[in-house]
Amino acid sequence: MIDNYVRIKFGFLTSCSKDLYPLLASNCAIKLEWLVLILDGIGVVVAIAFSLLYPLVIWLLVKKFRYAQDSSRYLFAAFLLGAAVFYLAYLRKFYIMFLSGIALYGVDLVATGFIEEAVKLLILILPFIRNRLDERNGAFYGLVVGLGFGGGEAILMLSSVAASYSLIQTFLIIDLIALTSIGTLALSPIETLLFNLYIIPPLISEINTFFSVVLAPSFMGLSLGSIYERMMAILFHASTAAIIGYGLVRGKTLKYYLVAVVLHIFLNTFAILYIFGILGAIAFEAIFTVIVLALFVYILYKKVLAVD
Repeated sequence: MIDNYVRIKFGFLTSCSKDLYPLLASNCAIKLEWLVLILDGIGVVVAIAFSLLYPLVIWLLVKKFRYAQDSSRYLFAAFLLGAAVFYLAYLRKFYIMFLSGIALYGVDLVATGFIEEAVKLLILILPFIRNRLDERNGAFYGLVVGLGFGGGEAILMLSSVAASYSLIQTFLIIDLIALTSIGTLALSPIETLLFNLYIIPPLISEINTFFSVVLAPSFMGLSLGSIYERMMAILFHASTAAIIGYGLVRGKTLKYYLVAVVLHIFLNTFAILYIFGILGAIAFEAIFTVIVLALFVYILYKKVLAVD
């Protein structure tokens, strides 16, 4: 992978220097390949650990406070199944092969709400889970399933972020080596002009772009912005699943399922507005945070922790 990047991007240097391209190929392609593997590995491990431990701690604290008598074994099962079933819901993405533009976003907006909330309900109605539910703990089991679902999604999203971050770091090093090496070449006036016009400016522009990513606030290859977004998304999935669990044990499954779907579509509408540039990043994050925290606090205190 790194060797291909070097060959495609800096193969032109071969014609200018017999020693420069082999230097890039050996130093970058071989040694940096190991760097990518190490950075990828560390980032993915951190992503998985955070994605599972953050929601796990939340429901363990709730359990200790209000549901100490409930079996941890079944709660762990509900949590892990919630994480696994995210990938079942993700199979809905097959329609990206047939749709594009506004049609794709419109279908995704609606499908995401209905399908993701449906698979959360699917876990709750599994016999060995459903048989343990009653009006006392239905919302709590829903919360646990939703936390697991959000954790499963976070594993995919944050692992992708970590892998991209390590590649950007590596490509930045390659670009810096190339930029430094160009200055050592013995070029004719025509070659110097061509380099200054067509090679150096885009290379510097790319380096600046890479620096903006690498220097952004991050932890072990995970941008703090991505971590924060996943934290909020996990709380949202927990809230909607708790709503479904609350309705399930009261014989109002369809009603509360549709409430969760409407909330899901409503929140995702702001993401669509952000994607199309109608809503700025700060405004989107502010709206997203207020809605998610307000919903989670309400569900937690009125449905999960409330004593009937």
